[in-house]
Amino acid sequence: MKKLEIILIFVFMLDNLCAQIGKTKSYTKHEIGFSVGAFPLIGLEGYGAGFIFYPHIFKHTYHIEDINGYEKAYHLGSYTLKYSYHFKPKHSFGGSVSWVGRHVDKYRIYTNAIVDGSGWIHYFTVQGNYRYTYYQNNKISLFCEIYSGLTLYITDDVFLPKSKYEILPALHLNIFGMDLGGKYKFLLELGIGTQGLFTTGFSYKFSLLTD
Repeated sequence: MKKLEIILIFVFMLDNLCAQIGKTKSYTKHEIGFSVGAFPLIGLEGYGAGFIFYPHIFKHTYHIEDINGYEKAYHLGSYTLKYSYHFKPKHSFGGSVSWVGRHVDKYRIYTNAIVDGSGWIHYFTVQGNYRYTYYQNNKISLFCEIYSGLTLYITDDVFLPKSKYEILPALHLNIFGMDLGGKYKFLLELGIGTQGLFTTGFSYKFSLLTD
């Protein structure tokens, strides 16, 4: 009888231990982050043209002057809030919201209009994403991601003879991503698209009460 009681106690303790291990693993399911990217490839050719490589893509400022007028501009890079749900150790779904700001001073003579003024162009991008983590241990993860969604660009109407709003398709490919740390992670990414060619930031992993 005593042996049976000892076995039952052992099984009960083992069951509790497995439950605790399961709860511990759930802490890695959710992740939020913030990143800043340089040289985003969106709206840098004309206004709302999308993913076109502009001759000045590797400069945050430029100045063009010819017989038709002049144009000066600078942009502030890309700023992104991210969320990821790690439903498996190597697979994640998520979403992001990004902003890119571009300031333009312009005097250009077009066929039917003269554009003269100064103002901002704002690019707000909402995207869903899939992440594949191909290497990970306790302190480092290597991954790649693909994002797709829509960009709403809003233009100050003081100098543009066209619609103030436009919606464009959005795409970003994170070719190489690396995060360092445990619950709090430091991010480094190399990609192409709305978030920039070079991206850095941080993230935080957590669990919900329902996990």
